[in-house]
Amino acid sequence: MVDRPVERDIAVFTGSRAEYGLLRHLIAAIAAAPGLNLQLIVSGSHLSASHGGTFAEIEADGHQPAALVPLALDQSPPLSMAALSAEVLAGLAQALEALQPERLILLGDRYEAFAAATAAHLQGIPVVHLHGGETTQGAVDDRLRHAITQLSTWHFTGAEPYRQRVIAMGHPPEHVFNVGPMVLDGLLAAPPASRSAFEQATGYRFGSRNLLITYHPETLLEDRGVAGFGALLQALEGVHCHVLFTHPNADAGRDRLLTVLEAFVKRHPKRSWAVPSLGQQRYLTALQLFEAMAGNSSSGVIEAPLLGMPVLNVGDRQTGRLRHGCVLDVPADLRSLERGLEQVLEAGRRSTWPRQRPQPASAPTQAIMAWLRTEGWR
Repeated sequence: MVDRPVERDIAVFTGSRAEYGLLRHLIAAIAAAPGLNLQLIVSGSHLSASHGGTFAEIEADGHQPAALVPLALDQSPPLSMAALSAEVLAGLAQALEALQPERLILLGDRYEAFAAATAAHLQGIPVVHLHGGETTQGAVDDRLRHAITQLSTWHFTGAEPYRQRVIAMGHPPEHVFNVGPMVLDGLLAAPPASRSAFEQATGYRFGSRNLLITYHPETLLEDRGVAGFGALLQALEGVHCHVLFTHPNADAGRDRLLTVLEAFVKRHPKRSWAVPSLGQQRYLTALQLFEAMAGNSSSGVIEAPLLGMPVLNVGDRQTGRLRHGCVLDVPADLRSLERGLEQVLEAGRRSTWPRQRPQPASAPTQAIMAWLRTEGWR
């Protein structure tokens, strides 16, 4: 009689569109790996229709979640991040009790991930944290990220300075690995990009100059960044370009930003468009096809610069993060924004599209999977 190999149960938590895009290739690799059993736990904005209903992307990738943890994101008035974190904590406690995974993998710094890490830590389930050690001084997520690091046993960082910061926080060097930003997986696997195909898929229409905008709430500001976003839109009034907005994330202040965004699109229907979510594949395609990007998203200091796309980073939300390429940091005042928009749009001019993708020697998922197969059980 031949003994069947023991399967290791690996839980992976995802609570937002952006973080799923970064985890997507790792999730697929775990699902396909002999000896590993994927337990996908889905929560947050994935399960909210008003936030883009991105659970459909997970289903389209062929994954059936082991557990769903819905949140009251559509409640009016909206719940605080503290109350939503409590919902994640309670839901994850139940899911982890039922699933009993040997490891929980999660990424980043959002309140959903913090609550998931807390639940796993309190139930004695070791946490594997991706993209720790980073700094975003303009967001409440900054301290949450460091808290997740302290709740975690193993760490895979996006750059060597981040690895050194995690070690400085007291973690054994042999538990901390620099594998590079997780977006490298998507860049390596991205299909050829075409402006005509992008127009057909999204309804967007390219002009002579094109700007992608992703702007999220600034959770440490009293107005959640609404004044800064308003200044950016005012600057756009005098800048000749077509604009594609992606909706802000699910943080406090989202509804106020969305109201201002939708009013701008209504005033400028021939040169502005908005989508709740592009999904990672189309987002990476957009980074290859648009002249420039503006906003305050982490994708503007990591993904876009890796592709050589000029970025106008507005305000303090990403203060402290390493810049991977051509990023122009400006305060949220009208004159700086007007000058900055012209500068990045001009810098992004090309005669041929798409722009070339980087070709790194290895991808983060390869390194993490090698660790899971060997070192991850010691």
